[in-house]
Amino acid sequence: MPELPEVEITARQLDEKIKGRVIDRVEVLNKKSFQGDAKDLCGRKIARVFRRAKMVVLEFDRWEMVLLVHLKMTGQLVWRLKSWNVNHLKRGVVGGHPTRDWVGELPNKHTRVIFNLVDGSKLFFNDMRIFGWIRVLSGDDWRKMENELPPDVVDESFSLGYLTRVLSKSARSVKLVIMDSAKIGGVGNIYANDALNLAKICPSRIANSLTKKEVGLLHAALKEVMRRGIRYGGATYSDFRDTQGLGGKYQEHFLVYKREGETCLNCGGEIVKTKIGGRGTYYCPECQV
Repeated sequence: MPELPEVEITARQLDEKIKGRVIDRVEVLNKKSFQGDAKDLCGRKIARVFRRAKMVVLEFDRWEMVLLVHLKMTGQLVWRLKSWNVNHLKRGVVGGHPTRDWVGELPNKHTRVIFNLVDGSKLFFNDMRIFGWIRVLSGDDWRKMENELPPDVVDESFSLGYLTRVLSKSARSVKLVIMDSAKIGGVGNIYANDALNLAKICPSRIANSLTKKEVGLLHAALKEVMRRGIRYGGATYSDFRDTQGLGGKYQEHFLVYKREGETCLNCGGEIVKTKIGGRGTYYCPECQV
């Protein structure tokens, strides 16, 4: 699943490419993927694209409605110019779950929604497992929804005091708490694993057992791995070699994620893999206590 850095980079790239462009028509190929009236978007000029939590948000000129896109596990946003072809990969934008759909012919069997822009370019929403969604929302409903979201790790409101309060109220494992999107925004499996390693905290530790010092280290570590993730363009962990050169490079800088049997960068111990909450969990038993 794309995490905060991956969604942030996707939103930034789309803002650079499609801000100011006008939607001509919207083709909804799978009704489960689109909520709202697609006709309302026709003729709307895109004013801004940004990220909130793990959602891509589109705002429009002189229109209060917003468009929300949640990629979930296998969603993708792929924007291509009218003149795009496979020899001009960098002329487009790709984001989300990395598969050959990034570079193949579109639309295909995974394409659920197509935004046709007036200039001939297209924004494709692909979703292999159809867990993701696109939603047209009124300004009032969006503001209400946004106010109910917890702070993202990169926000100033994600303070040491906030994290302390969240952890002190939970008897679950610390990893599950920091990945709980109802409590903290933007932390998925990759960055949870790496942050806990950077802070030298065992992922199975009970959240309210952490000392004041440990909470401080975890707060700093969460901020740091997110900064690194955004700096490297997010993680594009993929078995598909023909997507190389696209997406981010954070996978080249994983601290423990997907590094079972390799050496811990903290202490030289051996990284092991277990499962917590059904998710693959990587840590060093030598320094994460």
